[in-house]
Amino acid sequence: MTRQDPYTELDLTISDHAQEWRHRARVFAREHATPTGHRLDRMTAAEAVEAGSPYFEFMAEARKAGFLTLTAPAEFGGIGLTRLEEFLVFEELATGDAGLATSLFLAPLAFQFVCNFGSPRLVDELSRPYFTGERPSWSSCFAITDPHHGSDMMAAHTPALTVGGGDTTAHLDGDEWVLNGSKAEWTSCALTASHALVCCTLDHDSLAKGGIFVVPLDTAGVTRGEPLDKLGLRALNQGGLAFTDVRLPKEYLLIGEQAYATAMHATHALASVSMALLAFGTGRAAYEGALSYTGHRVQGGKPLREHQSVQLRLFRMFSRLEAARALNRAVYTHNYGLADVGDLGSIAHAAASKVFTTDAAFEVCSLAIQLCGARATRREGVELPGGDVFYPEKLLRDAQSFKLADGENDLLALVGAAHLR
Repeated sequence: MTRQDPYTELDLTISDHAQEWRHRARVFAREHATPTGHRLDRMTAAEAVEAGSPYFEFMAEARKAGFLTLTAPAEFGGIGLTRLEEFLVFEELATGDAGLATSLFLAPLAFQFVCNFGSPRLVDELSRPYFTGERPSWSSCFAITDPHHGSDMMAAHTPALTVGGGDTTAHLDGDEWVLNGSKAEWTSCALTASHALVCCTLDHDSLAKGGIFVVPLDTAGVTRGEPLDKLGLRALNQGGLAFTDVRLPKEYLLIGEQAYATAMHATHALASVSMALLAFGTGRAAYEGALSYTGHRVQGGKPLREHQSVQLRLFRMFSRLEAARALNRAVYTHNYGLADVGDLGSIAHAAASKVFTTDAAFEVCSLAIQLCGARATRREGVELPGGDVFYPEKLLRDAQSFKLADGENDLLALVGAAHLR
């Protein structure tokens, strides 16, 4: 009999509450994320963000199911998951579709930043309506990268960074900040978000001298670029943002120049391991699909899984994924746990997690295509027992994109090496 959930939980301390939420996420991923991700993958970049796109229906269903407010503060109805339990839920969502899981991960980010660093008035204006559901259509994006300072931004937490300038700048004019410039076209969710966290240069001498603003994207002077047409992660919309004399109240600056380097260190310590978690889902989906397919596909008079060459490749996939999962969990809970108490996580470990996991996921997706043969190259996917379908070709493209997301892997390895002590 084919196993539908080839997954063994090694941590016996996980609460029943977390197990329940993980099960909800697994069902939601299979019923909503996987089919929606496939539909969006087949659409043009413009169609995927037009009114009526299945993306918006998916996000509405995710809010109803509670996946847009998993990390809500207790005063706004938070469900009280630990960081490890949060990890388990997002792993399931990413296994359904990693691009859509990235959208779910980013949706509350600006409103969480406001809770952590904003004034009480700003919390009431922005965070409360989002988390309590008064504004169900709100979501956020994080605009870090500049068009001409991609890799440079990965080291903006380093006070010694000598790269000057920045494509997005801000200056104080009386009681208002004025923003000008642009952010790179691969800003995730820029085309569907209502609010953005925007990194701006405050001093042209160094990228390390900046600030992080919360920007309602309906503010006068904000424009969005064209949807980015790309190889993988097509379910995750990306595009640029431009700012022309955008005026914001003083309090919309959440992180100022004095705290910016520290904030960027914390951001990258969390971003890299978060990308690793999301990328892991592509590998897990490919492994589970290949395991199911090889269990029922007969070649040479017996199921593929009974051939030793297939068994060796399946075990290679299993071993790489289990190693990646163990590393990801440890770094995720460590770095987020430190962030929760105002401390800084390890960039070296976060970089290791992202590089190792995305390399492993890409290898696993490649092996899944080999195991499923020519069928795996079809965009219609591979049919599994029970009528389920998985999409090895799409997963391979998504896995390739994760090797570049939030820092190309060789660059991240060098950033990690610079933090070895």
